[in-house]
Amino acid sequence: LGLGIAGQAYAQFTIPAGATFDVPAGGTFDAGCTPIQLEGSLNVNSGQLATNSNLNIAGTGVLNGLTGSIAVGGNLSSSGTFNAGTSTVTLTDGCVGNVTQLSGNLVFQNLVLSSSTGRSFVIPTGTQITVLGTLTLQGTPGQSIQLVSSGGGTAVINLGPAATVNRTFTTVAGNVQIGATPSAHAIPTLSTYGLWLLSIVIGSIALRFHRHQR
Repeated sequence: LGLGIAGQAYAQFTIPAGATFDVPAGGTFDAGCTPIQLEGSLNVNSGQLATNSNLNIAGTGVLNGLTGSIAVGGNLSSSGTFNAGTSTVTLTDGCVGNVTQLSGNLVFQNLVLSSSTGRSFVIPTGTQITVLGTLTLQGTPGQSIQLVSSGGGTAVINLGPAATVNRTFTTVAGNVQIGATPSAHAIPTLSTYGLWLLSIVIGSIALRFHRHQR
């Protein structure tokens, strides 16, 4: 079963607040080059959801990935709710330039950043992106994908405890980090009591040395 709309017919495909849209199990909804504005609920089930343009989850929007797959050829932004389930989200080449921006707090089960045109993927500054399952970074020979930060600060793609990373033909900017930063071990410090004991020991050694010299 395929459900589709012509990209030229609509400036935007909107699921309004209070409405629910279901992709049939095993079915496909392909919006073509039309952006999707989600203000209600969208259930991907075990089907496929695709747009070659932008996908925005508004504050009232809920996207339930369930066991399906989601493909976006533009920006992916969320100020609403994304329940990943066991779905796979693929951000790839589409109808909107050669830059994809991610924004909002997004927790993925599986995330694929893929391009054959050297696409840049802009990761939000901070720790807003998390991958629990598999993170796939895939460019092509001579056309590596670029991971860059949305600002001057460090952008982090968090990895779950069981997450894996598959990476080919990928360039990661110096202020983009994949996985959490290992916590720095604290430098031991001496308490006042410890310093007092240390001074006694040093004093004792100095006194013995002085007597030995005599």
